[in-house]
Amino acid sequence: MSRTENLGHREELRIRRKAIEAEIRSHAESMRCCLPLIFEPVDLQSEYLMHLAIKLNGLKEELTGVIRKIEILERDLGLS
Repeated sequence: MSRTENLGHREELRIRRKAIEAEIRSHAESMRCCLPLIFEPVDLQSEYLMHLAIKLNGLKEELTGVIRKIEILERDLGLS
């Protein structure tokens, strides 16, 4: 890839990173709302919480990969 292509790819990855981070924040906030300080165990939305936790785990793994790719590109471009 040319330097220009690498810069473009890095920018795409940075945009993707921000989107993933926003999605993680959203899911984390949803989990907090499902776990109020005072709640009855019977009212716990366990299936929804489990779905959010699984999604959060996948997003965290994706974010780690995107960050790693950005770091590699920046190193290759001499930006780090």
